[in-house]
Amino acid sequence: MSAAVDRAEATEIARSLDASLASILTLNELLEAARTDRPLDAARQADLVGLGWSAIAVGEAHGGLALDATARAAIAAVAGRRLLPAALRGESALLAPALAALADAGDAQAAQWLERLLAGELRGGGAVLPAARAGDDALVALAPDARLVALVEGDRATVVELDGAPQTFDALDRGQGYARVPIAAGEHVVTGAPVHALVAAWRLALLGEAYGAGLHVLEQSVVYAGQREQFGRAIAGFQAVAHRLAAMAVELEAADAGIGRLVAADAAGVDADELGELLAHHVPAAIRHVCESAIQVHGGIGFTWELGLHLHYRRVLSLQAELGGAEASAQAVGARYLARRREAARV
Repeated sequence: MSAAVDRAEATEIARSLDASLASILTLNELLEAARTDRPLDAARQADLVGLGWSAIAVGEAHGGLALDATARAAIAAVAGRRLLPAALRGESALLAPALAALADAGDAQAAQWLERLLAGELRGGGAVLPAARAGDDALVALAPDARLVALVEGDRATVVELDGAPQTFDALDRGQGYARVPIAAGEHVVTGAPVHALVAAWRLALLGEAYGAGLHVLEQSVVYAGQREQFGRAIAGFQAVAHRLAAMAVELEAADAGIGRLVAADAAGVDADELGELLAHHVPAAIRHVCESAIQVHGGIGFTWELGLHLHYRRVLSLQAELGGAEASAQAVGARYLARRREAARV
């Protein structure tokens, strides 16, 4: 059972986390991690784990926070705004709840792993996979010294204990610890309704994260446009810039409204797979455009390394890839639409 949280409470939780992350994930440290393609140092990792990310989607019976979709969406937006390491998303949205589901089914080893994960003594990651076969590799963002990975394929979720260090991968969103993990059969398997809930939580986390990244670059652009002057006036007063900022805001509002509908469906216990697939295509595409517009609003400095806009842009590109990519997500939406039309024609 999730703890019901109203919008005001969710906003307060998000504000508190945002303030904490602002002091932990500084721009200089994020830029250095991206430059060297290495994860944040051990002290910063410990600070992040100490905030309790892995507990947000785990029930109180297992020592978790059991936050509902409203709160988790708000928290995901903060993660995108502050560029939380991707492995923490995998731990909170996939690994921890998968271990909880296994523990509920009587898996004593999973219950022990979950206890250690929530205590910060064990790290891992997780991913939702496209159609794959045993023997293939999965691309997963892993925490330093990761021991466990939750891999979801179709209606099956498997928690795998890593054997040795996986092969690292030079991903676009650098410094995130992406690695190739062999897909194996495994002994710790969840099927059915718990897997559906896992996929829904994972999708909501990615969508919320993309929205948060877009919100951050819009705010950054508004501040810059209000300060940067040309011909004796702030560039925000020029029609071309003002219209671009307004278009960015409209795209973010649409993304926020879509995510809000997904959250409402979760609260009502309504199956929102079709809406989720639609948002998996629309939201990353919209936020990509917001990031590109932010770079243009900043003019020549928008492309500079030191400003950091590219970090949010890279994160959104990675999120889009994890949600199926622009082409595959569009195909999924189209297939849903055609199936619905065919069904209507039979009636």
